[in-house]
Amino acid sequence: MNANDDDRTASFFAQPGILAAVIGGAVVGLLCAILVVMFIVYRMRKKDEGSYALDEPKRSPAMNSYAKNATNREFYA
Repeated sequence: MNANDDDRTASFFAQPGILAAVIGGAVVGLLCAILVVMFIVYRMRKKDEGSYALDEPKRSPAMNSYAKNATNREFYA
């Protein structure tokens, strides 16, 4: 690089509008990256909270849950 290239680069970033655009773009890019990482972490944690098998007995879909129980037991919610 010669002195002319250094002057051109320095004058390019010395303009306040260009410098503000570069800094603003970097800030927005950083915020977007943080947002994407937070979303990925949220989805991973939500996936871990999924349903688990509790070894409950399977009910037949043909059985009516409102039918009178043969043992006449009452269940309270």
